[in-house]
Amino acid sequence: MTNIKIFTSKFPSVQDVSLPENCILFHGVSLDDRGENALSLDDTKASAKLKVTYYHETMRLSIGVDEIDADNCDPLLSPYTNFPLVFEATTLGLAELYCAMRSVIKLGVKKFDILYGEPAGYTQERLGGDSFALSNKIVGYRPIPNSVVDLSSDNVEAGVFFLGYEPERLERALEEYQMISAKEVKVVFGVPAFKPGWELNSIVPHLSSLNDKSFEIAYCAANDPSAAYELLEKTKHSLSAESQMFVAPIGTKPCGVATALFASMNQNQVGILYDHPDKKLKRSSGLGTWHKFTVVIP
Repeated sequence: MTNIKIFTSKFPSVQDVSLPENCILFHGVSLDDRGENALSLDDTKASAKLKVTYYHETMRLSIGVDEIDADNCDPLLSPYTNFPLVFEATTLGLAELYCAMRSVIKLGVKKFDILYGEPAGYTQERLGGDSFALSNKIVGYRPIPNSVVDLSSDNVEAGVFFLGYEPERLERALEEYQMISAKEVKVVFGVPAFKPGWELNSIVPHLSSLNDKSFEIAYCAANDPSAAYELLEKTKHSLSAESQMFVAPIGTKPCGVATALFASMNQNQVGILYDHPDKKLKRSSGLGTWHKFTVVIP
């Protein structure tokens, strides 16, 4: 066990979130009401707000005005390790979260905060429909440096898919990597969901893809990275000695946060399978509960 601790605080609005004094706030791009709200955080407490971007075509990472190969982004993060660090996960993508958090953990940071805001609702393809307009396109499953895993290897015994509202993302993974079906695969739905009933928006569209598969179906709270991390730990402990696993975080962002942390802490055994969606503007509407996840590493 890595004994990593994730403590959760909940707030009715982002204005109620308590940021550490003189913190460095890492953020991404605002796409909706939540993003605009997140980036309006009080400037008086942050020493700096720095935009983080991962470029999947070149596998490079930029922080502020600086850019570097993502497989060695420590030089971009090292100037900030003596400050309180805050990752604004509502706007940051999975690749940005993983690259930046892995780097600060490697550099010896033992505590940092992660912010996330739930939406009031998601944008449907058509009013009253059962599909959602969340992505313009799905780029495809391309590697993220320092989290690459060879799915064709017998050494990769198991995998975990965190599932959301876009069933085509799982379908594409199973089509592109048919060897996945021969492994010990767990598919995880966010239950309880952000709101009662929302879990059906995830479960029902995936039923046809899972109908002829022997995958284990599991559940963990959609907004609880600690529960998701614990689930991943249990999967890792089921592996044979020296074996590996993969995680596909294509569900809620809190499950993506858990994946980024878990892969950062277990780089030799864990790879990430991710398809880099081009997310739509106004993909969600309104503002729900805000969370601050405080990560403490012994």
